[in-house]
Amino acid sequence: MRALPAPLVAVLAALLALAGCASDADSGAVAEPETSLPAPLPTVQLEAFDGGEPVQLADQRGPLVVNLWASWCGPCRTELPILQEFSREYADRVDVLGIDFQDPQTEKAKEMIAEAGVTYPLLSDPDGALDRLAPFPHLRGLPFWAFVDAEGQVVAWEFIAVDDLAELEALVAEHLGVP
Repeated sequence: MRALPAPLVAVLAALLALAGCASDADSGAVAEPETSLPAPLPTVQLEAFDGGEPVQLADQRGPLVVNLWASWCGPCRTELPILQEFSREYADRVDVLGIDFQDPQTEKAKEMIAEAGVTYPLLSDPDGALDRLAPFPHLRGLPFWAFVDAEGQVVAWEFIAVDDLAELEALVAEHLGVP
C-alpha cells in the first residue's frame, strides 16, 4: 500500500482541525457518563490557570457554566470571547468557569485569553484528571460544556461548538432555567 503524499496529508489534517477538535464528538458518538445526571461535580483539585490558589471543583456551586477548552482547539478560540461576553452580561445570574484541558501550549493559551479579554475564573487540567471522572464522560475532544445547578449538581453536559451568544443563552435557558 502506498503512503499518501505529504501535501494531501497536510490538507486533510487542516480540514480536520477546521471541522472541530474531536473525531467522535463531531460525529455524534458521545460516551455516556458513568453516573446518571444530575450528579455532583467531580472531587478533584485543579490549579488556577494564573498560578493562584488551587480550587476544589466539587466545592463550586451554580448556576454555573463550565467550559473545557485548549489552545489547540479551533472552536475553543471562537468561544472564549463569547464566554467573556456571557460572563459580563450574566454576572449576577450565572457564573462561568473555564478549564484549560490537556493543553501543553501554556503560552499560546495565555495569548488566547489575553486576546479574548477573559476575566472569568480559569483553571488548568494539564494531565486530563477530568477525563472519565464521573459524571464527566471520556473527553475525546473539545469543546466540552457542563451545566451546574445551585447545589453543585451537573445537570447536563454537551460536546458542542458554540458559535454565538444567543446559542449559549439558549443552552443556559434549557439546562439551567436561566432566561
